[in-house]
Amino acid sequence: MNVFEEIQHRLSSKTRIRSLFKDVHAEDLERIISRMNDVLSEKLEARDKEEEQRQAKMESIEAIKQIMNDRGVSLDDLGALELELPKKRRNIQKFTFEYQTEAGDTIQWQGATTGRLPRDFQAYLDRTGKKRLDCVAE
Repeated sequence: MNVFEEIQHRLSSKTRIRSLFKDVHAEDLERIISRMNDVLSEKLEARDKEEEQRQAKMESIEAIKQIMNDRGVSLDDLGALELELPKKRRNIQKFTFEYQTEAGDTIQWQGATTGRLPRDFQAYLDRTGKKRLDCVAE
């Protein structure tokens, strides 16, 4: 349990709060409560600000929907514009590579010409000075 969870746990019960502050003077406790009230008011202000922003965003969305409705444009029409632009797709070609381990075993591995390699295959390439494409099995 981290410190924040521990604090929240301690402050979630009146009995635990009493045991936590049993040796604290009343003036110190009043100062702590005052600071906690300040933090609470900051949190409430932040929540109200977020709510106002959300409300303004909803009003903007409604205004945009009304403009679209007036001009006869629907969301499907906007989606059709996106479909006209083809998406680029990477064409990663897979090959079967053949290499030898240090023990002399011949191993076949299927993969691409980019990305990480198995440790034995990388050691083979380093040892022989070959490139990946030199090891493609025909």
